[in-house]
Amino acid sequence: MLAKIKFESPKANQIAILYSEDFWIRKLILKDIPATTINIYPDDCKIYVTPMLIGRTLLRLRLINWFNIKRNFSFKELFRQVYYQYILACLDQTKAKVVLTRIDNSNFFHYLSRIDRYRVYLAIQNGTRTLACVRDSLPLPPHPLAIISMTNFFCFGQRDIDLFVRHDHKVDKYFPVGSLIGGYYKSEISVPNVSPRFDICLISQWHDHFFSEIVGDDFSAQVARRTGVGIKGLNLFLHRLLEETDLNLIVCPRNDRDQAEISFYKDIFGERVRIAESDRMNFSTYRIAEQSQLSIALNSTTLAEIYSWGHKVLWCNILNDDHYEMVEAGISYFCEDDYNAFKSRVLMLLEMKNEEYKKLTRDQARYINNYDPVNPPHEIIRSAITNVLSKIN
Repeated sequence: MLAKIKFESPKANQIAILYSEDFWIRKLILKDIPATTINIYPDDCKIYVTPMLIGRTLLRLRLINWFNIKRNFSFKELFRQVYYQYILACLDQTKAKVVLTRIDNSNFFHYLSRIDRYRVYLAIQNGTRTLACVRDSLPLPPHPLAIISMTNFFCFGQRDIDLFVRHDHKVDKYFPVGSLIGGYYKSEISVPNVSPRFDICLISQWHDHFFSEIVGDDFSAQVARRTGVGIKGLNLFLHRLLEETDLNLIVCPRNDRDQAEISFYKDIFGERVRIAESDRMNFSTYRIAEQSQLSIALNSTTLAEIYSWGHKVLWCNILNDDHYEMVEAGISYFCEDDYNAFKSRVLMLLEMKNEEYKKLTRDQARYINNYDPVNPPHEIIRSAITNVLSKIN
């Protein structure tokens, strides 16, 4: 704890980023625009301590609803309310006018966006949102965090808007701009491939937690069990498909050079699989997916990204678990525990001409991930930030 205490103030800038996940915001959106990152508890946070900051925090304590604290007293809620005011004091110290995050499902960020009237808060979606995000991970009403409530949300597409509205969440302004990283890659990095090198690309969602002993029945344990079962079902179907055909398979690992993950797939597929070298900073998964005829996964965000580019994909919800539904994808969504139906769908997609597939799925893809090559997400978000700053200045 002492190592995290900094006897200094956070650096003054007009833009602040909450949470340590700032790499892609800085690299893709801000570039030359300076910003201050404030790490939030319980992550690797810094605790700034100066007389000015202590004074700002103490003055802000008067804004806490002490009546509610007294009525429903708990040390956890008291700490949370004090910590809110401390972070706002840090933002006051930085003189920030815009606050960004890629942790779009942070209820801490959501709450700040509601109680802070002096700054514009912009949340940027970082992954596919499911029932787990809008329902199962949230406390039950009348708990105040049962409803997601924030001011501005740069989401993937209309699907996310409909999902949030259907579950009565409150977002003042939605901006369906597509995936930040996928949109940047496609508009700035991607180069046309003359012909595919691989038949099937499996987007790995492996994590050792899914396949080790899972104790308890809390939300995390339930997610791990469901995900593990979904991945196993897909792998069994793929293994049988490879045995019955001459199709080749490449796996894009989730983790950089994790030998346990590589061994997991080698044990299943043996010599019939090729394991790509993972390099997130070099967009390795996107590159391999573009070199493949068909990309497959349980519900990886990568599917939504490359689907919006016109590439063939297949969401494989073998056990028809509603947590992994993507019915909006039409022929690119499979939800039967039927190997023969799975094989037929894969072969049908592989045989379909690319132009026919693009034409058939264009509207569905934009609904899920509203990527526009003319106005990619990183440029839209940067323009929104500069527009806010120009009005303030």
